[in-house]
Amino acid sequence: MKLKTLVLVGASLLVASPAKAAFGLPDIIIGSDSHGGQSNVREVVHDCRRALHRYLDAQYLIIDALDLKEELAARKATLKFAQKGGASESDDEMIAESDACSDVIRPRIESNKRMDAEHKQLAGAAALKYVQAVIETKKMVGALTSINTSSLGFSDVGPVLYLVRNVPPLVTNAVSTTGKLLHYLSANNVDVTEANKAAGDLGV
Repeated sequence: MKLKTLVLVGASLLVASPAKAAFGLPDIIIGSDSHGGQSNVREVVHDCRRALHRYLDAQYLIIDALDLKEELAARKATLKFAQKGGASESDDEMIAESDACSDVIRPRIESNKRMDAEHKQLAGAAALKYVQAVIETKKMVGALTSINTSSLGFSDVGPVLYLVRNVPPLVTNAVSTTGKLLHYLSANNVDVTEANKAAGDLGV
C-alpha cells in the first residue's frame, strides 16, 4: 500500500498544472526570504516580467523625451510585441531590447546636448516613471536570487536561471543610468524634484 501511494504521489507531481500552462513554470513554493515568508516561482517570474515591461516602457518614454524620435521608431520596429502591444515576447527579447535602449539613452546624456522647452516638459514626467520602474525591477533581484532552482523541473530551470543571471546586471546598468540621467536633466533645468526623491531608494 505504501509503495502504491508513493507511486501515485510521484505521478501527480509530473502532471502539468494550470500555472505551468500559463507561465511555463510549475506552481512550486520556494525558499524563505529574510522575513520568513515564502515565495512562489510562478509569481516571482510573473512579477519580474511585469517589472521588465514597465522598465522598457519607461526607457521608451525617456528616448522620446530626449528628442530621439528616429531612434525610438527604430527600437520599436525591432520587436513584434512593441509594434502590436502584445505580451508574447521572451525574456531574452525584453532584456536585449532594454540593453539596446540603454545604448541609445546613455550617449545622448553624455553628449550634454541642450534640450528645448517641449522636451524638458516631457522629461520631467518621464524621469519619475523611469525611476519608479528601475526601483520595481531592482526589487526583483532579491526575489530571483532566493529561488531554489534544485526544486525546478529540467525544462523549467533554464528560463528561471536566465532571469537570475541577467536581471541583476540589467539593474546595475539601470541604476547607473538613473544617476547620469537625473544629473543631465537637472543641468538642463528640468524639474526632477519628484524623481530625485524617488531615486533616494537607489542610492543615486
